[in-house]
Amino acid sequence: MFAALGEIQFEVVGSPEAYESAGAYDFAEQRVVESKPQLQWVGDDLERLKFELTWHATFTNPAVQLARLRATAAEHLALPLVFGNGGFRGFFVIESIKVKSQQLSASGAPIAIRVALALKEWIANPLLLSSAKPLTAFSPLGITTASEAIGAGGNGFTPGVSALLSTLLATGASGPSLEAGDVPTTVIVRSVRR
Repeated sequence: MFAALGEIQFEVVGSPEAYESAGAYDFAEQRVVESKPQLQWVGDDLERLKFELTWHATFTNPAVQLARLRATAAEHLALPLVFGNGGFRGFFVIESIKVKSQQLSASGAPIAIRVALALKEWIANPLLLSSAKPLTAFSPLGITTASEAIGAGGNGFTPGVSALLSTLLATGASGPSLEAGDVPTTVIVRSVRR
């Protein structure tokens, strides 16, 4: 997967063929008597992204993909954009969808279509975020060292070394590369907020 916008996935095979990102920075021009105007930075514009996607009947159903994209756009919601490497880009709304049919069947069904998808960044209202209730009952999970888990004296940590590095893996070695099952459940604890 190249990226996902909410539930819509952009696959690497066939799309996107192009990806464009644009940002702008606003400056107000303040006129000065008997001199050139001065510029004052006002703020940053919202980021705009453009994807060019090609959907072909050999690897997907173009009509279904287009209908799904249009239905998502009709919801008028800000959706999270996450790239395949796990990078969260932010929240975006679908600003426009342009479709060009490249190949149609004898009945008019699309065989290959090209979609230009324009997204616009959505920024949460800070007033809404500040009025949100904090999660006071939540206690974050943590991993203790083996000596802490069994109640040995001291704090169980080697100074300057992460507890993750000092926890023995299922293979018997220690290291920062964790796999499912490498951390025994006996060393996972819920801390108390202070």
